[in-house]
Amino acid sequence: MARLAVALAAGLLLLAVSADASRGRELLQSSKGCPALTVNAVDSYNKAKGTFLDSDCFDQVGTKGSCGSKTGGLCIFSNGQSCFYRARACKPTDSQVLGLFATWNAALKTLNSKTVAALYAPSAVLLPTVSNQYRTTPDEIIDYFDHFLPKGPVGAIDKYEIRHLADGVVQLLGIYTFTMTLQGNAKVQARFSYTYTRQADGKWLIVEHHSSAMPENEAALVMDAFVQWNDALATLNASKVASLYAPTAVLLPTVSDKVRNTPAEIEDYFVSFLKKEPVGVIDNIDGSSPNVRFLAADVAINSGTYVFTLKNDDGTRSKVRARYTYVYKKYGSKYMIEEHHSSVMPETAGKVDE
Repeated sequence: MARLAVALAAGLLLLAVSADASRGRELLQSSKGCPALTVNAVDSYNKAKGTFLDSDCFDQVGTKGSCGSKTGGLCIFSNGQSCFYRARACKPTDSQVLGLFATWNAALKTLNSKTVAALYAPSAVLLPTVSNQYRTTPDEIIDYFDHFLPKGPVGAIDKYEIRHLADGVVQLLGIYTFTMTLQGNAKVQARFSYTYTRQADGKWLIVEHHSSAMPENEAALVMDAFVQWNDALATLNASKVASLYAPTAVLLPTVSDKVRNTPAEIEDYFVSFLKKEPVGVIDNIDGSSPNVRFLAADVAINSGTYVFTLKNDDGTRSKVRARYTYVYKKYGSKYMIEEHHSSVMPETAGKVDE
């Protein structure tokens, strides 16, 4: 008998849900008494309505018998009693705002420009990363993605900030990196700002998307960190050289067996090394940013070979070639050395042909 009652209740629930969904009105969710809204009930409502609400966005209004023609909310039905929960405007949570980006990113993977453009409001403005044209119509936005999607872009947010500007208006801005999966997995970092508004049907769409290339060349900043290090050597001031290393840096130096992992130990090494009046030059690598790779948004690695001109005991100068690896981390606007590994050339013992 109990099983029959459960089956009958389940059947009535399915009929109620189907009827309400077809009319675009409140959903019915079986429960006992007038309980607090469950996560599943709210998720079902959001899925049906395209909204981003949580249980705090519903005000309970008890109703005996049936919710009838009430709209704009959720109805919990059980034991012949309906409890109506009226939905009200609520700002989305941070995870929901990030979910909007995730939806946009997933649309890129379809390689369908119309699928991506559907996430923009009819009056949206797009200021894209790699086009001078200001896009203000759905067709113009589709045209941009017709050219961008063949690169196979996959985005990842490196840094972000969320701002709630008004009821129904939220902004997501920061820095993202795109991997161009159909162009050799090339990576491009850019700044972004998305402004979303809640539409009349409750859905959130992009009303403005501004994406721009980084104004400073990060690879050039990494290479400049080497220039600063080399210039510091020229001062013959061990403390100044050591100040370019992060507090937790590790130095595996060329001419010392000791692993240096404190600022004092690093400075001690350069007290001895600077007596040779070293001047370094990166060599044998083409390009303006030899072997600079970004392991994360603010972490870069640079490796290769360099040649040092050193002062000998007799006052003459000679050249020595060595291999190097610098791992840099950005602190504020400055890259500092997190690890520096330098070693003599294994086949020539660092000898340089003059």
